[in-house]
Amino acid sequence: MTIEDKELQKIKEKIVSDIMTGSQDANGIVKILTSGDIQDFITKNKYAIIDFYATWCPPCKIMDPITKEMAQDYNGKVAFAKVNTDQERAAAMQFQIRYVPTFYLFKDSKILTYFSGAKKKKDFKELIDKQFKK
Repeated sequence: MTIEDKELQKIKEKIVSDIMTGSQDANGIVKILTSGDIQDFITKNKYAIIDFYATWCPPCKIMDPITKEMAQDYNGKVAFAKVNTDQERAAAMQFQIRYVPTFYLFKDSKILTYFSGAKKKKDFKELIDKQFKK
C-alpha cells in the first residue's frame, strides 16, 4: 500500500466514524450559533437541539443551566446549541420565533417538534427521549 493509499484509507475511516457517531457536536457543550451556522449544525448532527433565547428573558435564564446539564447528560448522542434572537434576527424570523426561549428538536436535518417557555429538566428529558426514541 502506498502512502497515498494509507492516507486515503485514514480519510475514509474518519468519514465512516463521523457518520456512525452521528452528532459531531454532541460533546457535552452548548454551542453558540449565528444565523449562518444553523444549517450546517443541523445537517452534520443526527440529533440536534437549538435554544432560541434572549439575554434579558427570565425563562431563558432558568433554562440555561438545565440546557447545559442536558448537553452533558446526552454527551455523545445529542448536539445542543443556542441562538441569541436579538443578535440573530434573520434566524428568529426564519424559525418564526415569537416567544423565548423556544427549543427546536431536529433529527436528520428535519424539525421533529418545538416548544416555548421553561420546562423542568425531567420534562425536557422525557420529550427528548420520546422524540429521539432513545
